[in-house]
Amino acid sequence: MGRPKKVIQKREQVFNKISDAIDYLQYSWFKLIKVIFITSLVLFTLWLALIWMPTVERIVFEIRYY
Repeated sequence: MGRPKKVIQKREQVFNKISDAIDYLQYSWFKLIKVIFITSLVLFTLWLALIWMPTVERIVFEIRYY
């Protein structure tokens, strides 16, 4: 007959999940930053094209010399 399964406490399971998440961030933080940056850039472009641009009446570029 086999040995009975070891019962892991709920608290230990939570700590293991947190430890795994921290390990994942430590090993792949650069990839995570790139994904966040690209996602924010795409969302900003969509906001600019779909929300801000239709509300602008005109854009004036001026160079003033004093």
